[in-house]
Amino acid sequence: MNRSSSSYFKYFVWLLFPIFGAYLLYPYMMASEQQQQQQQPRQVLPTNVKPNHYDLWLKPHLDTFVFEGRVKVNLDVIESTRVITLNTHEIKILSATLGYDDETLSSADISYDPKKTTASLTFSGTVPAHSQALLDITFEGILNDQMTGFYRSSYKDDQGNTKYLATTQFEPTDARRAFPCWDEPSLKATYDITLAVPTELTALSNMNVIDEEKLKDDEKWKQVKYATTPLMSTYLVAFVVGPFEYIEAFTTGKHNGNPIQTRVYTLPGSSEQGRLALNVAVEALEFFAEQFGEPYPLPKMDMVAIPDFESGAMENWGLVTYRNVYLLFDEKASSIQFKKSTAYVVCHELAHQWFGNLVTMQWWNELYLNEAFATWVGWLAVDHIYPEWDIWTSFVNEDMPRALKLDALRSSHAIEVDVADASEIHQIFDAISYDKGASVIRMLSSWLGVDTFLGGVRRYIQKHKWGNASSNDLWNSLSEEAGMDVAKFMTLWTKHVGYPVLTIQPSGPDSINVTQSRFLSTGDLNAQDEVTTWWVPLHMLCSDGDIKPYILTEPSQTFQIPSDGLFKLNAGQTALYRVHYPQATILRLADQIKQQDQELLGTADRVGLISDVGSLMVSGEQSTTAFLELARSFEHEKEYFVWSQLASHMKSLISAWYEQPKEVMDGLLSVRRELFGPLAERLGWDVRANENDLTNLLRVLAISNAGLSKHEATIQEAKKRFWAYVEGDNEVLHPNLRSTVFNIVLSELTNNNGNDDELTRAWEAVLTIYQDESLSSDQRLMALVALGYTRDAALIERYLAMASDESQVRSQDVIYIYSRLGDSVEGRDRLYKYFVDNFDKLHVKFSKNISMFGNIVQSTVQGYASFDKLKVIKEFFKDKDTKEYARPLQQSLESIHVRAKWVERDSDSVRTWILSQ
Repeated sequence: MNRSSSSYFKYFVWLLFPIFGAYLLYPYMMASEQQQQQQQPRQVLPTNVKPNHYDLWLKPHLDTFVFEGRVKVNLDVIESTRVITLNTHEIKILSATLGYDDETLSSADISYDPKKTTASLTFSGTVPAHSQALLDITFEGILNDQMTGFYRSSYKDDQGNTKYLATTQFEPTDARRAFPCWDEPSLKATYDITLAVPTELTALSNMNVIDEEKLKDDEKWKQVKYATTPLMSTYLVAFVVGPFEYIEAFTTGKHNGNPIQTRVYTLPGSSEQGRLALNVAVEALEFFAEQFGEPYPLPKMDMVAIPDFESGAMENWGLVTYRNVYLLFDEKASSIQFKKSTAYVVCHELAHQWFGNLVTMQWWNELYLNEAFATWVGWLAVDHIYPEWDIWTSFVNEDMPRALKLDALRSSHAIEVDVADASEIHQIFDAISYDKGASVIRMLSSWLGVDTFLGGVRRYIQKHKWGNASSNDLWNSLSEEAGMDVAKFMTLWTKHVGYPVLTIQPSGPDSINVTQSRFLSTGDLNAQDEVTTWWVPLHMLCSDGDIKPYILTEPSQTFQIPSDGLFKLNAGQTALYRVHYPQATILRLADQIKQQDQELLGTADRVGLISDVGSLMVSGEQSTTAFLELARSFEHEKEYFVWSQLASHMKSLISAWYEQPKEVMDGLLSVRRELFGPLAERLGWDVRANENDLTNLLRVLAISNAGLSKHEATIQEAKKRFWAYVEGDNEVLHPNLRSTVFNIVLSELTNNNGNDDELTRAWEAVLTIYQDESLSSDQRLMALVALGYTRDAALIERYLAMASDESQVRSQDVIYIYSRLGDSVEGRDRLYKYFVDNFDKLHVKFSKNISMFGNIVQSTVQGYASFDKLKVIKEFFKDKDTKEYARPLQQSLESIHVRAKWVERDSDSVRTWILSQ
């Protein structure tokens, strides 16, 4: 699943807008966090019975928002019992019988445990061990509006009337909201699914339709029956009911045996916007079948755009559901940023059809076996389909930094982290499970060789297909293929929190000493933190272009370097660590950059150098002024990813320094302006026919950073083009630049309290774009985010009011408002006040979708950079039950601490440096 960050929603904010950009006691975090979690027993069901097949019938009512259901479950009875406990949540069981041999037992008692989301059925007699039994349950449930379980999603018909469709989101533990079941990933079963729906609607499920007929007692309804599924986990079951249209294509069948029918389903009028996703899907299905040595196992692949969807997408087997903005792309009106995100999300979800669906983790502690692999292999597929996008440099620029940033906190967690109950599972769908996991896999595949690595993956899939597997199963298969003990060094990365920073010191004329220690953004490492000695591939890039395959396996070792002393570790940025170079080495590398000598430092290496120095300035191991000096070395840089990484760290610096004196803030803006202003002028505003996608992305980045840094020529051109566009000239503003221009204009305009305030008119114009439902989802979303760039207090209050009005902003999109205001100097305090004043109301509203509430908490608080504000926020949460959002809150508080300490430490030196310029 593509998930919201913190759970995982911020991941998608970053993906679309990369230029945005006891557990409360920091910094004394418990070193034994994992041990404490492991002492808590998992909330799992009794093992007296085990399901092997479900026969499920459902009838959703889209007018009353309830559904009727009946499920017959074939059970293997392991132990003699008269009590059967299974998962239910907001389901009312109407009747239950248990049949075995010639006996039929009725349920004498039904009891519910809402906290554990279970129901216990006590029968009138005992069913003997080693028998086969049939559990028959009738029930009813709610089509909720919380984007979880079996839920309703709204849309407008041609007359503007609000209508509803029904859909599902079961991962990780919400199949129990749709039908009584054994809702654990290891309890796989087969499914026969039948849906009763209004005749005019389309009904989809995991498998192909094998029968469809009108209901005899009501011809306005039809009954749709689907083929039996393969063995699968409950969280992958899915059904969607709505007025859909579709476009379709077929795979070649070259690697899948038979052509796979592939369809994109949308609401009426939008199907052609699914063409990009459809084309990517057809290629990806063939690519994965070839790479994994296993055909796609189902007869069809349906992908559906859902108007209300909390995460990015969900990999339900054979029926992948998507948030509109990750499946639909308008070739004429959508921005290039969304082309990349659509291609990636489709590849990520289709990779899951093998990694996650065909082979499934045993329990949620090994979530990364699903998500990390889908992330890495998803990018591998995108690289295959769009080689011109330089995907692995993109990975170094965007995915790795997310992992490195979160894992530099004490409040991070290991890739493999035990989780006891549902409230904890949601909290590990984050940059550790996705991006750190994928980065570690990339490190291993680079070390072994991609062909060897994929050979091991093929072994793993063949051994464990249709079943469940663990990390050890994967390491064993890779070890067999590579002829080495992979688990010996990989467990250091998956079972331990954090990663190393390598400190380089000269130890002779042609050698260096490399010392590894855990990297913390706070820079205050202590003995309790230093618990891991990592296996670290150094990949030393030498001045002659040679790469020495050194490995660091001890806390400190000595290595040879070129006689000229010029080198860089982590060639190609394939490994997960920071490097702390001596200042003299940085200056020599900077000199190579100034001379535009790219023979030594490729694009990924330049990105990595900025990333390392930029992060070390936060921890205090490098000075902030050293980073500013390095930044100036890139004035002649040509590559988008390098500029993007530079922009990211400049933004972080300016954001953290927001309470510093005006002359300091002006000085920092001046540095960014001097870098990006000339770049924007050089690239110009008009897209040329022969330009590649990366050049187009660079133009957007340059104009955005120049305009938001008060580059006057950029601001004036943005205003001119904005008003021309608003007045109807669609050609004056290329789709790639629309959101950037909206942001600049609304950020720079101010109200003058006149009768015709220019800012208010501009804000209303962008609001109109957001409200225009005829536009593509990405255009509307960019307009929604742009509204939050205003600095005007009254407009910020209007923006906040929109977040609480579902007639204006869907619940799935409120996080964009919180994220934008949390990132805004003028909006941050107003957002926090609104959050505090409305805390109980917000908690109730999102209590059924607690991952979104965790995102709201994180967006609201993590932008601060002062110890005083940290104290206030801790005090507010002191008496709250934060269990369900403990991780995002904990990480946000630590992030404030990191930023406050950084500003406190370097503010004077930065001020002195700026005044000396």
